[in-house]
Amino acid sequence: MRALLLRHGESVHNAARSGEPAAHSGGDKLTAKGVEQAHAAGAALAEHGVTRLLTSPLRRARETAEAVAGPLGLEPEELDYVGELTSAETFEVAIERVRRLKGELEAGEAGALPLLVTHGIFMRFFLLDSVLGDRFEAEMAAGIWNLGSHNCGLCTFAHGESLDPLGQPIHGWTCLTWMERPWSRP
Repeated sequence: MRALLLRHGESVHNAARSGEPAAHSGGDKLTAKGVEQAHAAGAALAEHGVTRLLTSPLRRARETAEAVAGPLGLEPEELDYVGELTSAETFEVAIERVRRLKGELEAGEAGALPLLVTHGIFMRFFLLDSVLGDRFEAEMAAGIWNLGSHNCGLCTFAHGESLDPLGQPIHGWTCLTWMERPWSRP
């Protein structure tokens, strides 16, 4: 199976680069550029065969999902556990949320292609948990920022379909693409 993870479009907070958290402020809404990015992503994703549209409950992700929904012909489904990480959250809780999503995706309908609109940090945790599994530890989290992300960057993950160089199946999730934006340059 495959799953697509899309980072939200540019938010007021992203454009200002203020460093202040934006989860519950005016900075959590999309800019005009962010809306444009989301519409471009939706138009491009219409041909991917997405069967389910999931979103973080935070405003910037919901607004992105709403813009993407039209071309996909899907209604966004909010998942309350795929939002941004918070400073009060422990590493273990963050990983637990990522693994909860993975479990739900793995239990999904065969042949389905879900698209999750979420946040760069959640996507990084998804990636590093996929690559390192139990070897991904809290001390490594600071280096997570070395993995770049783009607004409306698309990542493709596969479960159970990848092979290693010797042709042996790779168990678990693999990252097929990271932060692609074929519809526009970052």
